[in-house]
Amino acid sequence: MDDIILTGNDQSSIDQITSQLDKNFKIKNLGTLTYFLGFEIVRNKHGINVSQRKYTLDILTKTGMINCSPVSSPLNFSDKMQAAGDPLDDPTTYRRLIGKLVYLTNTRPDITYAVSHLS
Repeated sequence: MDDIILTGNDQSSIDQITSQLDKNFKIKNLGTLTYFLGFEIVRNKHGINVSQRKYTLDILTKTGMINCSPVSSPLNFSDKMQAAGDPLDDPTTYRRLIGKLVYLTNTRPDITYAVSHLS
């Protein structure tokens, strides 16, 4: 499956491109965009808001951290990571979580330092 988002200020141009794509590829127009690849898109009179709220809640739920209290900074910038304890038997779960967190930095740049530090 391949997805494409067409956006712009000129609806006639968007319709023309959509028509041309449909002639060549038989596309399906899903209408107004509301959710795409983990991004929620909300339109209002002030503009467009893009968030990953559901994506974030899914991560928190899957990791059992949905009821944790938020902090202003997820990592002290002066802390140094040290190896402690035994290595994980299977680091796949950790790597998958870090990958999800890296994707979350698209809308949450404030966690970028902590995520890159952990990765």
